[in-house]
Amino acid sequence: MLFNQLKKSISLTIVSLVSVLYVSGQAQQHFSMYYMQPSIINPAAMGQYDNINGAVVFNKQLVGFDNSPLYIQADVGIPIGKTGLYLGPSILHDRIGVFDKTRIGINIAYRIKLNLKHYLTFGLNGAAEVANGRLAETNPIDPSDPAFSSNINGIWNPDIKIGAHYFTDNFYIGFNVGNIFVNKFWDTGSGTTNEIRVNAEDMHYFLMGGWQKKFGPNWKIKPNALLKFVPGSPLQIDINANAVFKDMLGFGISYRTANTLVFNANYTLNKFLVIGYAFNWGLGYESRTNYTGHEVFLGFRVQNSKRIIPVDVPRF
Repeated sequence: MLFNQLKKSISLTIVSLVSVLYVSGQAQQHFSMYYMQPSIINPAAMGQYDNINGAVVFNKQLVGFDNSPLYIQADVGIPIGKTGLYLGPSILHDRIGVFDKTRIGINIAYRIKLNLKHYLTFGLNGAAEVANGRLAETNPIDPSDPAFSSNINGIWNPDIKIGAHYFTDNFYIGFNVGNIFVNKFWDTGSGTTNEIRVNAEDMHYFLMGGWQKKFGPNWKIKPNALLKFVPGSPLQIDINANAVFKDMLGFGISYRTANTLVFNANYTLNKFLVIGYAFNWGLGYESRTNYTGHEVFLGFRVQNSKRIIPVDVPRF
Protein backbone atom coordinates (compact mmCIF):
# COMPACT_ATOMS: atom_id res chain seq x y z
CA MET A 1 0.00 0.00 0.00
CA LEU A 2 2.74 2.43 0.98
CA PHE A 3 4.71 1.55 -2.17
CA ASN A 4 1.68 2.17 -4.38
CA GLN A 5 1.04 5.54 -2.73
CA LEU A 6 4.69 6.50 -3.13
CA LYS A 7 4.67 5.39 -6.78
CA LYS A 8 1.51 7.42 -7.42
CA SER A 9 3.02 10.50 -5.75
CA ILE A 10 6.21 10.23 -7.81
CA SER A 11 4.25 9.78 -11.03
CA LEU A 12 2.07 12.80 -10.24
CA THR A 13 5.18 14.85 -9.52
CA ILE A 14 6.87 13.88 -12.79
CA VAL A 15 3.77 14.49 -14.89
CA SER A 16 3.13 17.77 -13.07
CA LEU A 17 6.65 18.97 -13.82
CA VAL A 18 6.20 18.09 -17.48
CA SER A 19 2.84 19.88 -17.44
CA VAL A 20 4.41 23.04 -16.04
CA LEU A 21 6.93 23.02 -18.86
CA TYR A 22 4.09 22.41 -21.29
CA VAL A 23 2.11 25.41 -20.03
CA SER A 24 5.13 27.69 -20.11
CA GLY A 25 5.85 26.73 -23.71
CA GLN A 26 9.08 24.88 -22.98
CA ALA A 27 7.76 21.38 -23.76
CA GLN A 28 7.29 20.27 -27.33
CA GLN A 29 6.44 16.92 -28.85
CA HIS A 30 9.31 14.72 -29.97
CA PHE A 31 8.64 11.91 -32.42
CA SER A 32 11.04 9.00 -32.81
CA MET A 33 10.28 8.37 -36.52
CA TYR A 34 10.43 12.02 -37.60
CA TYR A 35 12.72 11.04 -40.50
CA MET A 36 9.83 9.16 -42.15
CA GLN A 37 7.85 12.42 -42.46
CA PRO A 38 10.41 15.18 -41.79
CA SER A 39 7.91 17.97 -42.41
CA ILE A 40 6.45 17.33 -38.93
CA ILE A 41 9.68 18.92 -37.68
CA ASN A 42 10.69 21.22 -40.54
CA PRO A 43 8.00 22.51 -42.93
CA ALA A 44 10.67 23.16 -45.58
CA ALA A 45 11.37 19.40 -45.81
CA MET A 46 8.03 18.99 -47.57
CA GLY A 47 9.69 20.38 -50.70
CA GLN A 48 11.92 17.31 -51.15
CA TYR A 49 8.93 15.28 -52.42
CA ASP A 50 7.37 15.43 -55.88
CA ASN A 51 4.23 13.47 -54.97
CA ILE A 52 1.22 13.75 -52.69
CA ASN A 53 2.10 12.26 -49.30
CA GLY A 54 1.00 12.29 -45.71
CA ALA A 55 1.18 10.60 -42.34
CA VAL A 56 -0.51 10.15 -38.99
CA VAL A 57 1.78 9.57 -36.00
CA PHE A 58 0.68 8.35 -32.57
CA ASN A 59 3.16 8.69 -29.70
CA LYS A 60 2.69 7.62 -26.07
CA GLN A 61 5.46 8.40 -23.56
CA LEU A 62 6.19 7.43 -19.94
CA VAL A 63 3.92 4.40 -20.13
CA GLY A 64 2.86 3.37 -16.63
CA PHE A 65 2.33 6.89 -15.30
CA ASP A 66 -1.17 8.32 -15.02
CA ASN A 67 -1.92 11.10 -17.54
CA SER A 68 1.47 10.61 -19.21
CA PRO A 69 2.25 12.49 -22.46
CA LEU A 70 0.24 11.55 -25.53
CA TYR A 71 0.77 13.05 -29.01
CA ILE A 72 -1.15 12.56 -32.25
CA GLN A 73 -0.11 14.42 -35.39
CA ALA A 74 -1.42 14.36 -38.97
CA ASP A 75 0.56 15.91 -41.80
CA VAL A 76 -0.22 16.07 -45.56
CA GLY A 77 1.76 17.56 -48.44
CA ILE A 78 0.44 18.39 -51.92
CA PRO A 79 2.63 19.66 -54.80
CA ILE A 80 1.14 22.44 -56.88
CA GLY A 81 1.97 21.27 -60.41
CA LYS A 82 5.53 22.02 -61.48
CA THR A 83 5.69 25.37 -59.69
CA GLY A 84 7.96 24.15 -56.88
CA LEU A 85 5.25 25.15 -54.40
CA TYR A 86 3.97 22.70 -51.81
CA LEU A 87 0.92 23.08 -49.54
CA GLY A 88 -0.66 20.88 -46.89
CA PRO A 89 -2.54 20.84 -43.59
CA SER A 90 -0.94 19.91 -40.28
CA ILE A 91 -2.92 18.94 -37.16
CA LEU A 92 -1.50 18.12 -33.73
CA HIS A 93 -3.29 17.12 -30.53
CA ASP A 94 -1.36 16.47 -27.34
CA ARG A 95 -2.19 15.78 -23.74
CA ILE A 96 0.17 16.08 -20.78
CA GLY A 97 -1.24 15.64 -17.30
CA VAL A 98 -4.36 17.79 -16.91
CA PHE A 99 -3.46 19.93 -19.92
CA ASP A 100 -4.34 19.36 -23.55
CA LYS A 101 -3.68 21.33 -26.71
CA THR A 102 -4.87 21.24 -30.31
CA ARG A 103 -2.82 22.86 -33.05
CA ILE A 104 -4.24 23.34 -36.56
CA GLY A 105 -1.99 24.82 -39.25
CA ILE A 106 -0.84 24.76 -42.82
CA ASN A 107 2.60 24.01 -44.27
CA ILE A 108 3.91 26.04 -47.19
CA ALA A 109 7.17 25.16 -48.90
CA TYR A 110 8.88 26.47 -52.02
CA ARG A 111 11.63 24.58 -53.83
CA ILE A 112 14.47 26.30 -55.72
CA LYS A 113 16.46 24.33 -58.27
CA LEU A 114 20.12 25.24 -57.83
CA ASN A 115 21.11 22.88 -60.64
CA LEU A 116 20.05 19.45 -61.91
CA LYS A 117 21.20 17.66 -58.73
CA HIS A 118 20.99 20.28 -55.98
CA TYR A 119 17.86 21.83 -54.46
CA LEU A 120 17.05 24.30 -51.70
CA THR A 121 13.62 24.70 -50.13
CA PHE A 122 12.16 27.24 -47.73
CA GLY A 123 9.17 26.50 -45.55
CA LEU A 124 6.64 28.09 -43.23
CA ASN A 125 4.04 26.59 -40.95
CA GLY A 126 1.36 28.94 -39.65
CA ALA A 127 -1.02 27.64 -37.01
CA ALA A 128 -3.52 28.40 -34.28
CA GLU A 129 -3.32 26.56 -30.95
CA VAL A 130 -6.07 26.10 -28.37
CA ALA A 131 -5.10 25.00 -24.85
CA ASN A 132 -7.18 23.74 -21.93
CA GLY A 133 -6.24 22.86 -18.36
CA ARG A 134 -8.36 20.90 -15.88
CA LEU A 135 -6.65 22.37 -12.82
CA ALA A 136 -9.63 21.59 -10.60
CA GLU A 137 -8.72 17.91 -10.90
CA THR A 138 -5.31 18.40 -9.28
CA ASN A 139 -4.43 18.11 -5.60
CA PRO A 140 -1.79 20.82 -5.00
CA ILE A 141 0.26 20.86 -1.82
CA ASP A 142 -1.05 24.36 -1.14
CA PRO A 143 -4.80 24.47 -1.95
CA SER A 144 -4.71 28.28 -1.77
CA ASP A 145 -2.13 28.50 -4.59
CA PRO A 146 -3.77 30.86 -7.14
CA ALA A 147 -2.10 28.95 -10.00
CA PHE A 148 -4.55 26.08 -9.34
CA SER A 149 -7.66 28.10 -8.40
CA SER A 150 -9.45 27.88 -11.75
CA ASN A 151 -9.47 25.89 -14.97
CA ILE A 152 -7.96 27.10 -18.22
CA ASN A 153 -10.56 27.01 -20.96
CA GLY A 154 -9.94 27.61 -24.64
CA ILE A 155 -6.91 29.91 -24.48
CA TRP A 156 -5.59 30.27 -28.00
CA ASN A 157 -2.19 31.16 -29.36
CA PRO A 158 -0.86 31.85 -32.86
CA ASP A 159 2.35 30.05 -33.77
CA ILE A 160 4.70 29.71 -36.72
CA LYS A 161 7.66 27.57 -37.72
CA ILE A 162 10.19 28.62 -40.33
CA GLY A 163 12.90 26.55 -41.94
CA ALA A 164 15.27 25.84 -44.82
CA HIS A 165 16.17 22.46 -46.31
CA TYR A 166 18.90 21.44 -48.77
CA PHE A 167 18.96 18.08 -50.55
CA THR A 168 20.80 16.26 -53.29
CA ASP A 169 21.56 12.64 -54.23
CA ASN A 170 21.86 10.54 -51.05
CA PHE A 171 22.00 13.52 -48.67
CA TYR A 172 19.87 16.19 -47.00
CA ILE A 173 20.26 18.76 -44.22
CA GLY A 174 17.82 21.28 -42.81
CA PHE A 175 17.46 23.89 -40.10
CA ASN A 176 14.29 25.31 -38.59
CA VAL A 177 12.97 27.35 -35.69
CA GLY A 178 9.69 26.65 -33.88
CA ASN A 179 7.75 27.87 -30.86
CA ILE A 180 8.21 31.44 -32.07
CA PHE A 181 5.04 32.72 -30.42
CA VAL A 182 4.56 31.75 -26.76
CA ASN A 183 1.41 32.16 -24.72
CA LYS A 184 2.10 32.84 -21.06
CA PHE A 185 -1.02 32.52 -18.94
CA TRP A 186 -1.72 32.70 -15.22
CA ASP A 187 -4.51 33.30 -12.72
CA THR A 188 -4.97 36.83 -11.40
CA GLY A 189 -7.50 35.85 -8.72
CA SER A 190 -10.40 37.11 -10.81
CA GLY A 191 -9.88 34.88 -13.82
CA THR A 192 -7.23 33.53 -16.18
CA THR A 193 -5.33 35.95 -18.34
CA ASN A 194 -2.65 35.46 -20.95
CA GLU A 195 0.10 37.26 -22.85
CA ILE A 196 1.40 36.36 -26.30
CA ARG A 197 5.06 37.18 -26.74
CA VAL A 198 8.05 36.59 -29.01
CA ASN A 199 11.34 35.86 -27.29
CA ALA A 200 14.41 34.08 -28.66
CA GLU A 201 14.83 32.29 -25.32
CA ASP A 202 11.48 30.53 -25.81
CA MET A 203 12.21 29.32 -29.33
CA HIS A 204 13.17 25.76 -30.28
CA TYR A 205 15.99 25.23 -32.78
CA PHE A 206 16.37 22.08 -34.87
CA LEU A 207 19.12 20.80 -37.15
CA MET A 208 18.30 17.63 -39.07
CA GLY A 209 20.34 15.69 -41.61
CA GLY A 210 20.50 12.32 -43.30
CA TRP A 211 22.61 10.27 -45.71
CA GLN A 212 22.22 6.96 -47.52
CA LYS A 213 24.52 4.34 -49.03
CA LYS A 214 23.51 1.55 -51.41
CA PHE A 215 24.79 -2.01 -51.00
CA GLY A 216 24.06 -4.09 -54.05
CA PRO A 217 20.70 -3.94 -55.81
CA ASN A 218 18.55 -4.47 -52.71
CA TRP A 219 20.02 -2.84 -49.61
CA LYS A 220 20.42 0.73 -48.36
CA ILE A 221 21.64 2.09 -45.05
CA LYS A 222 20.20 5.43 -43.98
CA PRO A 223 21.86 7.04 -40.97
CA ASN A 224 20.37 10.33 -39.83
CA ALA A 225 20.49 12.69 -36.87
CA LEU A 226 18.44 15.41 -35.21
CA LEU A 227 19.77 18.11 -32.90
CA LYS A 228 17.32 20.07 -30.78
CA PHE A 229 18.31 23.12 -28.76
CA VAL A 230 16.12 25.06 -26.34
CA PRO A 231 17.82 27.90 -24.42
CA GLY A 232 18.24 26.94 -20.79
CA SER A 233 18.01 23.19 -21.52
CA PRO A 234 20.66 20.60 -22.45
CA LEU A 235 21.28 19.98 -26.14
CA GLN A 236 19.31 16.92 -27.24
CA ILE A 237 20.69 14.68 -29.99
CA ASP A 238 19.04 11.78 -31.80
CA ILE A 239 21.37 9.46 -33.73
CA ASN A 240 19.68 6.86 -35.93
CA ALA A 241 20.89 3.98 -38.08
CA ASN A 242 18.40 2.36 -40.42
CA ALA A 243 18.65 -0.39 -43.03
CA VAL A 244 16.16 -0.82 -45.87
CA PHE A 245 15.59 -3.91 -48.02
CA LYS A 246 14.16 -3.44 -51.55
CA ASP A 247 12.64 -0.10 -50.48
CA MET A 248 10.01 -2.12 -48.62
CA LEU A 249 11.24 -3.40 -45.27
CA GLY A 250 13.14 -1.11 -42.93
CA PHE A 251 14.50 -1.51 -39.41
CA GLY A 252 16.92 0.29 -37.18
CA ILE A 253 18.05 1.57 -33.82
CA SER A 254 18.37 5.06 -32.36
CA TYR A 255 19.98 6.65 -29.34
CA ARG A 256 18.70 9.86 -27.75
CA THR A 257 20.85 11.81 -25.31
CA ALA A 258 17.90 11.85 -22.90
CA ASN A 259 19.24 8.35 -22.11
CA THR A 260 16.76 6.59 -24.38
CA LEU A 261 17.22 3.73 -26.82
CA VAL A 262 14.73 3.38 -29.69
CA PHE A 263 14.04 0.27 -31.78
CA ASN A 264 12.04 0.79 -34.95
CA ALA A 265 10.70 -1.06 -37.98
CA ASN A 266 8.62 -0.10 -41.00
CA TYR A 267 7.07 -1.72 -44.05
CA THR A 268 5.91 -0.20 -47.35
CA LEU A 269 3.02 -1.93 -49.09
CA ASN A 270 2.63 -1.54 -52.88
CA LYS A 271 4.76 1.62 -52.80
CA PHE A 272 1.76 3.40 -51.28
CA LEU A 273 1.06 2.56 -47.65
CA VAL A 274 3.81 2.91 -45.04
CA ILE A 275 3.43 1.34 -41.59
CA GLY A 276 5.97 1.91 -38.83
CA TYR A 277 6.45 1.16 -35.15
CA ALA A 278 9.02 2.41 -32.63
CA PHE A 279 9.67 1.28 -29.06
CA ASN A 280 11.39 3.70 -26.69
CA TRP A 281 13.34 2.18 -23.83
CA GLY A 282 14.66 4.33 -20.98
CA LEU A 283 18.18 3.42 -19.91
CA GLY A 284 19.64 3.60 -16.43
CA TYR A 285 16.37 3.27 -14.51
CA GLU A 286 15.80 0.63 -11.84
CA SER A 287 12.30 0.03 -13.22
CA ARG A 288 12.36 0.63 -16.96
CA THR A 289 8.68 -0.26 -17.36
CA ASN A 290 7.54 3.27 -16.52
CA TYR A 291 10.10 4.89 -18.81
CA THR A 292 9.06 3.20 -22.03
CA GLY A 293 7.17 4.65 -24.95
CA HIS A 294 5.41 3.50 -28.09
CA GLU A 295 5.01 5.18 -31.46
CA VAL A 296 2.91 4.11 -34.45
CA PHE A 297 3.37 5.62 -37.90
CA LEU A 298 0.85 5.32 -40.76
CA GLY A 299 1.76 7.09 -44.00
CA PHE A 300 0.91 7.13 -47.66
CA ARG A 301 2.77 8.05 -50.86
CA VAL A 302 0.88 8.65 -54.12
CA GLN A 303 3.24 7.65 -56.93
CA ASN A 304 3.96 10.32 -59.54
CA SER A 305 4.51 8.97 -63.07
CA LYS A 306 6.19 12.24 -64.06
CA ARG A 307 9.18 12.52 -61.78
CA ILE A 308 10.09 16.17 -61.25
CA ILE A 309 13.07 15.77 -58.88
CA PRO A 310 15.78 13.59 -60.52
CA VAL A 311 17.65 12.78 -57.30
CA ASP A 312 17.47 9.89 -54.84
CA VAL A 313 16.93 11.57 -51.47
CA PRO A 314 17.13 9.45 -48.28
CA ARG A 315 13.44 9.13 -47.51
CA PHE A 316 10.97 6.44 -46.51
